[in-house]
Amino acid sequence: MIWTYTFVKSKLQSKDADSLDELEKLAEETDWLWVDCFEPDDEELRTIAELIKEDKIINAIKTKQIFSQYEKINEHVLIPLILISLKEKLKTHPIYVLTNEKTFITIRNEDASKLINNTLKTFQDCIMKVKCETASSFVISRLFHEITNQNLETIMALRNRIDEIEEKALAKPADKKISKTVFKFKREISTLERIFWVQKELMLTIKEGIIPTIQTSEIDRQTLTHAINNVSRELSLISSHNNALDSILRLQDLGMIHRVERVLIYLTLVTIFEHFHDSLGNGLIANLTGICISDF
Repeated sequence: MIWTYTFVKSKLQSKDADSLDELEKLAEETDWLWVDCFEPDDEELRTIAELIKEDKIINAIKTKQIFSQYEKINEHVLIPLILISLKEKLKTHPIYVLTNEKTFITIRNEDASKLINNTLKTFQDCIMKVKCETASSFVISRLFHEITNQNLETIMALRNRIDEIEEKALAKPADKKISKTVFKFKREISTLERIFWVQKELMLTIKEGIIPTIQTSEIDRQTLTHAINNVSRELSLISSHNNALDSILRLQDLGMIHRVERVLIYLTLVTIFEHFHDSLGNGLIANLTGICISDF
């Protein structure tokens, strides 16, 4: 679905659109246009591609490609934003922003609806402070603000999941599934760390006024500073989480060492008792052997 937002008498006017002709007409009638495309189908993606005069973006969006920096696409600039969610596992949700001097386009899935709605609400509350030439800067800075807030909540919630894994490791240090889970989280955390560094660098680039077509105001720079601080906290938490996962692996290593020590003791006892086979009988030796096997 494609929704559009425009300035109309100090208010945001919303309207759905389903064709290139509608979008081009709206762009001609207003000084600034926000096109929000969520859960796009193939036809809607083609419409966006025709609007920006570039087909390659379709494949990038379909494959959920994560860009490591902003990209120039004809008259537009592509700025990648990444939302993180934690349900059964950590997932990334790319949000593609395409902007020029008059048009601001967001392409995203349903998971980003909360941050889009929050940004729209803030935009409406501050609309008297926003000029057309700084509207794109205001929206992109608020989107980064909302994303880093939500990502920070997700990274903090991840600690609870790690604590659950640690409790399982204490209860069953021999469980090999725990090690697999730990390594999976470590890979995901490594990916998140790279993503957060990229997002931080992008915000610094926007704040410094380097990205073409985005003219920042003082309020936008303050918002970006807050979002950058959030990313710094996220990176710090990720480092802490990674250390906690390493501790779980060390705990499992210690558990394995203790099991080997116990088994060696049992095997020594079995060897000794075999010399007294006639007096002790087979029962005790069988029990000790069973203990050795059960420890593995």
